[in-house]
Amino acid sequence: MSEIMKTHLVKVLLIDANAREAAELQQKIADSKNTSFSVQTVGGCSEAFDRLRSQKFEIVLADLGVPDSRGIASLEELQSKAPETPIVVVSSVFQDSEALETVRAGAQDYLVKSRLNPPALERILLYCIERHRGRRRTAMQYSVSRVLAESETLRQAAAELLRVLCDFLNCDFGRIFHLDRWSGELVHYESYHIPSREFPLTEGLSKEMRFTKGMGLPGRAWANFAPVCVRDLTQDPSSTRSEATREGLLSAFAFPITLGAENLGVIEFLSPDLREPDDELLKVVTNIGTQVGQFMARKLAEEEREHVTNERLLILDSASEGIYGVDFNGFITFMNRSAAKMFRCLPADVSGKSDHELFHHSRPDGSCYPSEDCPIYRVLSTGQGCRVDDEFFWRTDGTRFTVDYSSFPVLEAGTIKGAVVCFNDITDRKGMEVELRHAQKLEAVGSLAAGIAHEINTPIQFVGDNTRFLQDAFRDVLELFESFEEVCREAQTGAVKAGLLEDVRTVREKIDWDYLRREIPRALDQMVDGIGRVAAIVRAMKEFSHVDRSAEKTPADLNKALESTLVVARNELKYVADVEVDFGELPLVVCHLGDLNQVFLNLLINAAHAIGDVVKGTEKRGKIGVRTRQEAEWVEIAVTDSGTGIPDSVAGKVFDPFFTTKQVGKGTGQGLTLARAIVVEKHGGTLTFETTMGKGTTFFVRLPVNGIPEPLEAVAK
Repeated sequence: MSEIMKTHLVKVLLIDANAREAAELQQKIADSKNTSFSVQTVGGCSEAFDRLRSQKFEIVLADLGVPDSRGIASLEELQSKAPETPIVVVSSVFQDSEALETVRAGAQDYLVKSRLNPPALERILLYCIERHRGRRRTAMQYSVSRVLAESETLRQAAAELLRVLCDFLNCDFGRIFHLDRWSGELVHYESYHIPSREFPLTEGLSKEMRFTKGMGLPGRAWANFAPVCVRDLTQDPSSTRSEATREGLLSAFAFPITLGAENLGVIEFLSPDLREPDDELLKVVTNIGTQVGQFMARKLAEEEREHVTNERLLILDSASEGIYGVDFNGFITFMNRSAAKMFRCLPADVSGKSDHELFHHSRPDGSCYPSEDCPIYRVLSTGQGCRVDDEFFWRTDGTRFTVDYSSFPVLEAGTIKGAVVCFNDITDRKGMEVELRHAQKLEAVGSLAAGIAHEINTPIQFVGDNTRFLQDAFRDVLELFESFEEVCREAQTGAVKAGLLEDVRTVREKIDWDYLRREIPRALDQMVDGIGRVAAIVRAMKEFSHVDRSAEKTPADLNKALESTLVVARNELKYVADVEVDFGELPLVVCHLGDLNQVFLNLLINAAHAIGDVVKGTEKRGKIGVRTRQEAEWVEIAVTDSGTGIPDSVAGKVFDPFFTTKQVGKGTGQGLTLARAIVVEKHGGTLTFETTMGKGTTFFVRLPVNGIPEPLEAVAK
């Protein structure tokens, strides 16, 4: 600030009816060391109003004690006459109530004349000027934002924007040039001048002006991609405007309208005052140039869309594929009906906005998706079309959906003008594929049927053997009972013949009653045990085969589910490994139990196969561990095997569809893919693993106890 003020004459208007005090104050201002001030003194408010109408001042010092002053009302009138000028109230004596009231009314400061020395006064004046400028610049940016928000057309915004900026910047004339893409030149778009003055020459010639890059002040702003100022048009050959200087416009500055790395136009302002460059102001107008560029791009995109013929729109809207276009900067230029339906938006609401920020901003795990990694943006930079399968787009309501899409460049005379994106929502298809894999995996459970049949056959076999034994024993015991009945009948009529007793003894020895009396209870116990084992297997199969008939999750006992799964898989496990369980206390978990049973079975079968590769051809047995525990609002199920471990070269592929390290016919490569889809996508959990080569692998399933909210589309169904 001080460097600028050293070479800049600061114009001050002093309102003071006391000649002596006014002279003293003028002298203090004149004694400033670092700044040159030009002071004009008036004796009343009426005269001050006249001066403000005809001249521009950078600060006003007002004594509200002058004869024609109306106090605060006069202060407010001064502000309305020169809103761009800061006002400092000065007084002969300090009055606390007056000081507070004037500052509240908008005065920059309240000073007592006798208490001021030249350095302090200089510092206060400069601070007030800069503070007021800062507030004005903030207000200017707000006003620009409001104009852009309220304008329906580019033409309407241009006229109002020039009016607002001329008012805030104290410029008498402003004009906008836009870049004509056909000629590659800046051409006139809109002009404005303050109502109190006319500039017929400048306004007339403005409409005919055209600038190439580097030509004139607008061309230099375009070439520099930054604001350019000319303090004195008469002394700057490259920017001399004879028509402007003849009409009293002596200084000018221009700044580009930008959109990313592209220049869309230039805004130029001319003023009758010779002004020094102001770095802070240039920063503000640079930001305004970016704001206007974004608005212009959006409006230009809307205008271009309006020029698309009805026939082409009908073709686009008749397509079942989602189709939308972007310009070279990735801003949406059009969108067909199918795309709007899939994105759940109105085309007008997204037109002119970045498709990447709307639809492609994040990866499925929520991490940021950099635009430089986006295939659509690569099409814009390379001109090479692409096709992407199994990707995610985000809707405007925050939900996502799975898509296959292609993107190809839009070329005009060999130049990339934008790109077209065609996509299909494959969410239902992907869901059907997962369900199909699920069904295929359940079908594969049929491979366990032989083992389950064997598990049931063993107890059924000895139940059958004991049943046949009891059948034979019953006939023998029946013969013994008949001998006893004959003895009983003889006893009822008198003495029992010795021969009958001998017959009983003979039958007893014949059927070996002592053996039957000992073995029949054992046979019955074995039958009860066998029937119990069969019942347990059937019950486990029933629990394992639980079908989730509702789309909603229900609370379930995962420890009990694991026990049932271990029973079902027992025949696969018992020949290769011993199973050790360590079940912690778990709360009921809100889940799809049938799906989780499938996950547990896949992990157990994989563990058995991993151990089988190690112990094959030996009498050794491996070990499978199943552990559960609760961690806060999560439960964890760990399945550990003592197999070979997973090599680093394939560790990153184990969850890929159809990837398997098993022999042909032993695995489809879908088990872990299915398990991950169930755990992560359906339950909001995680499925991870730790492995050590030569020692084995542990898979960890972590699930939220209370489940996760159902997707809106699932609830709707």
